Amino acid sequence: MLRRVIGAIMRLNEYSFFRVVRQTLSMLFPFALLGSFSQMIYRTFLSQNGLFYNIAYFGDWVPDWLMIGLQSAFIGIDKIIFNLFGILVAYAAAKYTARIYHRDSQLAGVTGIIVMLIIAFDYGHVAIDRATNFNWRLLGTQSLLIALIVGYAIGQIYHWLGVERNFQGTNQIISVRERSLYAMKPLVMSVILAMIFTYILNFGWLSNVLRNVYSQMVSVGQNNQGILLTIAGKMLITTFDWLGLGSVTNSGMILSGGPFASNLSYALRHGSAWNIPHPFFGGSLYNSFASFGGNGLLLALTVAIIISSRSQGQHQVARWILLPTLFNSEYAAMIGLPIIMNPLYLFPILLLPVVNIVIAAGAIAIHLIPPTPYPVLIGTPGPLISFIASNGNWLVLLFTLALFVLDVWCFIPFVKIIDHFEQKLYLDPSEVDYYAQN
Repeated sequence: MLRRVIGAIMRLNEYSFFRVVRQTLSMLFPFALLGSFSQMIYRTFLSQNGLFYNIAYFGDWVPDWLMIGLQSAFIGIDKIIFNLFGILVAYAAAKYTARIYHRDSQLAGVTGIIVMLIIAFDYGHVAIDRATNFNWRLLGTQSLLIALIVGYAIGQIYHWLGVERNFQGTNQIISVRERSLYAMKPLVMSVILAMIFTYILNFGWLSNVLRNVYSQMVSVGQNNQGILLTIAGKMLITTFDWLGLGSVTNSGMILSGGPFASNLSYALRHGSAWNIPHPFFGGSLYNSFASFGGNGLLLALTVAIIISSRSQGQHQVARWILLPTLFNSEYAAMIGLPIIMNPLYLFPILLLPVVNIVIAAGAIAIHLIPPTPYPVLIGTPGPLISFIASNGNWLVLLFTLALFVLDVWCFIPFVKIIDHFEQKLYLDPSEVDYYAQN
């Protein structure tokens, strides 16, 4: 049975779209890593709700001009990279798709940028004397799947309407002007299709669906008292993250709402987390026991790779992403491992958080450990969240570390599967730079 599943996944990875996804994510990993480090530094060291900002009392002794300058620099890098990540994805996806079919990859990539900007343009506020506005959701990480599809479609248009360019064994010289003229047909067709898609996306029901569904799932997953709804909501959120439709700011959110406030008020009045009115509050359960490194327990996966992987490439990526993932800035892990659109990792990142929630809920139900109603500072390492949220209960810490070890152990077989098939997955002969061969 396992061989059949693996075989089906491997056949799926033979399709050109998934090859393009792998190439695109590999190319953009350094940018995602830079954004994750900037996000981690801002959240943990420079934010007023950050872990080390409060531990080291940075607000008391760091000069205001220096603090404001550092905050502006790091949050600027974070916002620029992640709010424009869709443009980079569209460029790379169009480029690599055109390269597969020996078409002009550079012009295809530039066309991908233009098409993404056309799609994301805010047509509801068009005026000659006003600044240009864009729908930033469509240009950022929340629409990475759309950017991948757009880039892949642009590459296919260049495949159908473009001119094959093969310099091997010839003395052919194509001038820049001729090269640009060869791109006119695919460029015009791409713009026409972009305008049609833009009309559907901006003026139809699809825009409202994309805008609201993710935020609603976050609300259900974090603020619901029922454990089944919490599990369902979080599985949907993780699925959206896997598809490339998630948010880089979702993990580590400060909880709020009626049940959270009731639990915190009771714990503060009685000086204890035992017997709070909502012991199975969804947000507290998930953040305390099933969010080690963001959605999908990516910190546990990173440690599993460092411990068991025989791949030098996987080891290098895991070492780079370990620090930001430890402090719940996990988007570099989503791009670098990669998690997004990787069928081999879908099963564990969906089910292991559910296992953690069920085990933790059972332990709370039999009074093995107390609930975790207290808020924590942003950037608190995942395995320590429950310890701080239980007001320093050592039994909760030991229980959480045991869960973390279990998660690492469960990820190891999937890491070995990735190792076994890495050459076929990541060293596809068709992914060689065609234009660099001569």
